[in-house]
Amino acid sequence: MSKFLGPVHFWLHSKITLHEAIEVACEARLTDLGYNLDSLKKWDDLYSKPNPNESLESVIDEGNIHGWLQKRIGFAETRFAGKITDLKAAHGNEILKELHPIFESYATLSAQQLVDSGTWDNSLQSAHKLLHNQILEGMPCDHGGAVTINDENLFQWKNDKCLHQGFWVAVNGNVEDHNQFRDTFNNAFFKTLGTINYARTVQNGSTYYQINR
Repeated sequence: MSKFLGPVHFWLHSKITLHEAIEVACEARLTDLGYNLDSLKKWDDLYSKPNPNESLESVIDEGNIHGWLQKRIGFAETRFAGKITDLKAAHGNEILKELHPIFESYATLSAQQLVDSGTWDNSLQSAHKLLHNQILEGMPCDHGGAVTINDENLFQWKNDKCLHQGFWVAVNGNVEDHNQFRDTFNNAFFKTLGTINYARTVQNGSTYYQINR
């Protein structure tokens, strides 16, 4: 292992590769359903093909670790946003319904592994932390989400700035598609982890996320 790589780099890379594993699974599902996805290959050409099984040590630029990870996030999110936007343009909103089960499946698997390993301590604060060990919310320095309520039976955090919108705007897409996929993932994750209720609301330009028992 390189002396330049620390736990935070592997942590962030694992979130990127989960995002890409879901992307690959979404394309596989649509292919199995008979959709021709040749038109999506342009996004792989522009932003590299997803590679969820890659080894971090074998691909990272050790001379620019932060920049490489940041670029990798941008590629992953923009590529997926582009593919979803093109799919909608070609087939309408209905095609997105075929992809939500993929997000649900990956969330369920991730949460069940945490339950089986005894990682979760049964608190909502821990549940929030474990979710953010899975999902992409920018770089650690982006501070994706500020905790606003931390009670035993109610936990809430908010984002004043969406870290994903820019990627969707860049491809003329709608970030609400991302939000809907994320809601599906979050719901399944919390339900599997400990039958926790989840909700997302938007108030005065800020997005609030809430979990409760």
